[in-house]
Amino acid sequence: MTRGRVAAAALLLAPGGCISTVVHTAATVVTAPVRIVGAGIDAVAPSQRERDRRRGKRERRAAARREAAVRQR
Repeated sequence: MTRGRVAAAALLLAPGGCISTVVHTAATVVTAPVRIVGAGIDAVAPSQRERDRRRGKRERRAAARREAAVRQR
């Protein structure tokens, strides 16, 4: 028997708890790259809240510059 068949036979003969553990582990391994990429994107790309905060800050600075220009006239 090949190693793959031995592994398949072992899985079939294993108790139910072991099968669920193997399935859970396999699912974790499969979804790990997706979660890692998602975390990287979240770390690099600003959230909507952060974009709103930055836009508000830019607008307040521009308003302050306009007011200072008006006062200097």
